[in-house]
Amino acid sequence: MKEYFGSTVEDIFNTMPERFRPDGVQGVAVTIGYDISGEGGGKWVVTIKDAVLKVVRIEGAMSKCSVILSADAESFVGGALGKVDSGEAFSSGKLKVSGDLTILGNVLPKAFEKFTPRIRAHTIVESMVERFRPDKAEGVDMRIGYDLSGEGGGGWTISIRDKTCTVKKGVDAGCTVVMHMDAEVFVDISLGKLDGATAISSGKVRIDGDMSAAGATAKLFKKYELPGEEKQGEELISLKCVTSILQRFATGPHMGKWFAGLKEKKLYASQCPLCGRTQIPPREICAVCRVRADAFIEVGPKATVVLVDVVYYASPDPLTGKVRQTPYGGVFMVLDGASPGESFAHELKPEDLDRVKPGMRVRAVWAEQRTGSFTDLPYFEIDV
Repeated sequence: MKEYFGSTVEDIFNTMPERFRPDGVQGVAVTIGYDISGEGGGKWVVTIKDAVLKVVRIEGAMSKCSVILSADAESFVGGALGKVDSGEAFSSGKLKVSGDLTILGNVLPKAFEKFTPRIRAHTIVESMVERFRPDKAEGVDMRIGYDLSGEGGGGWTISIRDKTCTVKKGVDAGCTVVMHMDAEVFVDISLGKLDGATAISSGKVRIDGDMSAAGATAKLFKKYELPGEEKQGEELISLKCVTSILQRFATGPHMGKWFAGLKEKKLYASQCPLCGRTQIPPREICAVCRVRADAFIEVGPKATVVLVDVVYYASPDPLTGKVRQTPYGGVFMVLDGASPGESFAHELKPEDLDRVKPGMRVRAVWAEQRTGSFTDLPYFEIDV
């Protein structure tokens, strides 16, 4: 299977069950199709319903998917590992999305833990030249053979002589020592997940030849470290916070009237003394006549919908970083008593989003506890 950045396309899908977070997708029902082209690619359908995950590889066409992601294998694996910028891949056409784009941004981050590379035996063996410690190899002349069985296995010979180290494929006949084990056991020992002595005593590792040569590897080579976990230089310390300043803002007489009205379940508009046009929320100057509009009239609380605005992609909140659940929407409406064409925009009750249409009547829904702020009027709902 073709590897990209040390991982395969199959690695990403095979690890989905162990990375799945059912608590993050309660109430979610989506079907995501993946069409990965190039060597090592294929087609997969990932279904999440009732906090249950199902991952299936298919051969035919993908149907009834909420969204389909198409990419070449290298861009797909690189994006999962953070090696390829997904935004650039999207803009360049290497990554394409058809269907509900918000699923990729809102559902996937909550549904799965981040994919980490699967470490293979050959990656660890091939890194031994780089990890070799010549200062510990004074007078050492030996050949160490690794005979690894199972998936990802193979044979290698590590030759150490004159403070140099070389690696080649295949196990030489005249090795000082040959260690036989499953490739997965070798990886676990190298990563510190399995104690070497325990593996030998339990029969998971069989050694032919000089036992002391086998034990010398711990001294001759630096510990293998996962990609991205190498020791860094000086630690950089950062403090993340949202700065705030204790201050007050004066609303002025017109917006002050508006907020005072909200507290009393009233909607006020300013009215021009010349043309009679209303403005809501109230403004001090008529936008048409350019004269002061200091008179107020009460409008609403019912209105007629003129336009429905549905949001399918939400940007992160700049203060909290949270992304709002989509879709959500609002309506542009003409409040009873307001000038024709003078629309007022506000949020709509989420449950009414699929039913509302222009021409329908809506009414204000007030918060039980009102303080004279914009939260006093959470949304409008269909007036039935």
